[in-house]
Amino acid sequence: MPFGYMGKILVVDLSDYEVGGDSASCFTEVPIEDAWYEQFLTGYGLAARYIFENQKPNVDPLGPDNHLAFMSGLLTGTGAFFSGRWMVAGKSPLTGTWGDANCGGYFAPALKKTGYDGIFVKGAAKTPVYLLLDGAQQELLDASDLWGTDTAQTDDWFKKTYGDDVQIACIGPAGEWQSPIAGIVTDKGRLAARSGLGAVMGSKKLKALCVRGTQPVKIHDVKTQSRITVAYMRAFDRYKHLRMDRFLGKLMNAPLFAGLLRFLSKHPKLFSPPAEMDRYVMTTWGTPGVTSNSANIGDSPVKNWAGTGEDDFPEASSQFISNDSVTQYRTRRYGCHHCPMACGGIVSVIDDDFDIQEAHQPEYETLCGFGTMLLNDHVRSIIKVNDLCNRAGLDTISTAATVAWAFEAFEKGHLTTLQTEGLDLTWKYSKSVIDIVEKMATQEKGFGEILRRGVKAAAEYYGSVTVPYAMHVGGQELPMHDCRSPLAGLGLGAAYELEPTPGRHTSSMYPCQAYLDDLDEPSRVLPLLGLHIHPMKRKPSDPPEAEALKMSSCFMDLVNGLGMCAMAFDESAPPPIVEWANTSTGWDKDFQDYMWIAQRIKTVRHAFNVREGIAISDIVLPDRARGIPPMERGPNKGSTPDLGTARTEYYKAMGYDQDTGWPLPETLDALDLEFVKNALYPTSVST
Repeated sequence: MPFGYMGKILVVDLSDYEVGGDSASCFTEVPIEDAWYEQFLTGYGLAARYIFENQKPNVDPLGPDNHLAFMSGLLTGTGAFFSGRWMVAGKSPLTGTWGDANCGGYFAPALKKTGYDGIFVKGAAKTPVYLLLDGAQQELLDASDLWGTDTAQTDDWFKKTYGDDVQIACIGPAGEWQSPIAGIVTDKGRLAARSGLGAVMGSKKLKALCVRGTQPVKIHDVKTQSRITVAYMRAFDRYKHLRMDRFLGKLMNAPLFAGLLRFLSKHPKLFSPPAEMDRYVMTTWGTPGVTSNSANIGDSPVKNWAGTGEDDFPEASSQFISNDSVTQYRTRRYGCHHCPMACGGIVSVIDDDFDIQEAHQPEYETLCGFGTMLLNDHVRSIIKVNDLCNRAGLDTISTAATVAWAFEAFEKGHLTTLQTEGLDLTWKYSKSVIDIVEKMATQEKGFGEILRRGVKAAAEYYGSVTVPYAMHVGGQELPMHDCRSPLAGLGLGAAYELEPTPGRHTSSMYPCQAYLDDLDEPSRVLPLLGLHIHPMKRKPSDPPEAEALKMSSCFMDLVNGLGMCAMAFDESAPPPIVEWANTSTGWDKDFQDYMWIAQRIKTVRHAFNVREGIAISDIVLPDRARGIPPMERGPNKGSTPDLGTARTEYYKAMGYDQDTGWPLPETLDALDLEFVKNALYPTSVST
């Protein structure tokens, strides 16, 4: 009897569906042997294992042969806190590489309680359909009347039709139009946004998944797990320096304190804030709590990566898109499944210019993308464009990066008002920010349609002169964390270039020291201390050490395989992930065992790209993001991270060929990845 996982997946072939017919033949239940779980956990680890063996190389990402996997995590539904994440995976139409995206909300436990650890969708329907999993009911149903509705309307229809307790993962018009920057939406505003997998869903004519699970997740040792969880919550709720946390949290947003913050961020040994300050900021404001500070210390890219917060978007502006300036519109808090932090929120803006009755609070990435990147301090306009993107199903990171490129192209005369269809794309002009996103979210043809292709395609369409300031890597628009920052940039830049899904800020995070204390040979590189309060910013320090780059990379494969939220990993109260995993499953593994599993997961995802024939060495950041030439002012002045050395060091640590990036045969043997070795080295296997 499996514990912690369900022991099977469901494969759905849409090609066999006929409107009005019996869809039972479209479903195949596939049992998964226990060894797979011990080798790959669940999440995108199990997805990578299944897809690598069951999908031929070089399929069209928007063709019927591309599998699209919806996955819960190993700890989903077990009672472990922060375990409400779900993953979607498949070949990315945006990059051509392995694609995956991660999302919170309430979809993950509902998915797992259907009795499956994952749903794998292949083929393509002839007409729009939706997938209904309701208890024992499995059915494909006609979605023609839903095609064209936005994600909020779609969610409302399903709740009205099937009840408020169903959970929906759907696409909006952007996914239907197969925009390569389209994501998949739950809870009307939580997006599995990256890699363009909403377009894959659209290519399959799959409008939505509607699930209501009834099967409990069995736990191996309920008593011990409960004791561990209670002890963790006591630690999580404890603040040793609450007054200082409050004081510093407010001070980060104060213009008069900006210069001192910049100085201290360059000299972290002079001052280290309380370890639990991250947690206080997140529980008070969520990710909007770091917007102003990130712009100030050089973490946020400014003016399409060409400016600095200090000079172009100082606290006099950035304070208006951070902290209380955002949460003043919050009508209620929002927390994902089994989350004690509740860092999200629902907002309303009703005045002469806006009528936003209920929308999700914009996160840091959105606030920076449509604020700092555009020099726009009008927070209500950002709330509006965030809602537009959520309803259309557009990735706000990719959308903002594309819009920032358009603003710079307009400033330099490469785009005219004739081409922008009358829009004046002047920095700081908030109305144009809304207008351009409306074109991307609602207009089929013209300027908006071109931008919906993503920044790489848009720059190529309008001419090579605009390509240098199209900020992407491998086709995926860059997130809102600057890899030129001396505080954390080197590990971040390496992750942007070297991860199987390029251009991802959530793919690398150094594990808490509490986990490393149990290792036989603890790494010599500790997490960078200082004023970084956003968990995503904890990266290896400069210069790189191979083991630190490897550990940062693989740790996030562990986090995703468990279905955990990255925001959980607070130095002062690290979640007991090893104990939770062991008590849930009955395994007897230590942290090093789980990191070995994580390396195996990483290597399969990486090998997917190798098998696709992708020249991995060609996936590099644009010169501007690499600091070529280095910035002449601001916190990142003179910084050009040595990403070439980082690449070599990382490949060495991972056991990959240092020139090609191919996993070495002996590495695949050590990781027990014979099926990967058979695919990459067929000649050596046959001999």
